Amino acid sequence: MADRESDDPRAPRAPGWYPDPWSATGEGERYFDGQKWGSTERPLGGHTVLVEEHEERPAKHEPGRPRRPVIAIAVFAALVLAVWGIPKLFHSGGSTTSHKGSAASAPSISNDSRPPASQEEAAEPLGKPATPPAGSGGYSVLMHQPNDAAQPVAWDPCRPIHYVVDSSGAPADGSQLLEQAVARVGQATGLRFVADGATTEQPAQGRAAYQPDRYTNRWAPVLIAWSNAAAFPALGGTATGATSAAPVTARNRRLVYVSGQVVLDSADLSAASQPDRAAARAVVLHELGHLVGLGDTPDRTQLMSSDPAPGIHDYRAGDLRGLALLGSQACAPGL
Repeated sequence: MADRESDDPRAPRAPGWYPDPWSATGEGERYFDGQKWGSTERPLGGHTVLVEEHEERPAKHEPGRPRRPVIAIAVFAALVLAVWGIPKLFHSGGSTTSHKGSAASAPSISNDSRPPASQEEAAEPLGKPATPPAGSGGYSVLMHQPNDAAQPVAWDPCRPIHYVVDSSGAPADGSQLLEQAVARVGQATGLRFVADGATTEQPAQGRAAYQPDRYTNRWAPVLIAWSNAAAFPALGGTATGATSAAPVTARNRRLVYVSGQVVLDSADLSAASQPDRAAARAVVLHELGHLVGLGDTPDRTQLMSSDPAPGIHDYRAGDLRGLALLGSQACAPGL
């Protein structure tokens, strides 16, 4: 929830739920997406924004997304770099989507807690983004470089992105949903994803980006986990997922994502709760969009909208342009 003691509900500083300034009873709440006020209805879906810390002050952060109306909360503090969104996306018939967010913090990634430079760094990008379609369609990125507002923070395209999966409690088609979504993101960005198999690691707020005892001397692979609110409190309330990514500073002083976490609510994305499996896959696509660096866009025709139009189950033109941009950044040797 937003900090109601420090934010004037008539002019809030960050996206979130606030007392409705126009409530007749004084008890209503309304969502502010950072630009405009939204619905007074409570969402039936949601997402949680996890915040990772870093040794530098963050660039502008733009929030995450869904399951019928929409919410996300970004928290900025000195020496904190925001990460992103995670949606609760739920399409059912002609329903819209929405999400609800909260925030948490994680330990800083200091220079003395980094692994040796990766031996997987290639001289050139490992893949090429698919050519995005022309036309209209907006997108936003989660973070920009601190000294260059025109350049996004992204993953190193010259190294593979390793990931592990905790599938305990996953829906019957959970592996298929993940495989399809990862392949789609890889195609759109040109980033190379490598599945390192199953893990017993449990998701945790403030997950360390470097875990040598578990993953040897390398950055911890992205953890994709199926969980629930009892095991991972960030999934409480209306949240269906929680996504975070950890940026560090490369030799050229550019920020680069090196690890991350995507946590999905097993019950909310089960076939019983979400019989439309294309809609369930859209949740994973949205979350992976945040993982690679996309933020929410106010353009409701895009999958990465915080309040997308009904029936959008795949990346659209704006999403694809943003994903192509994120996959086309410079290499980051030395990490």
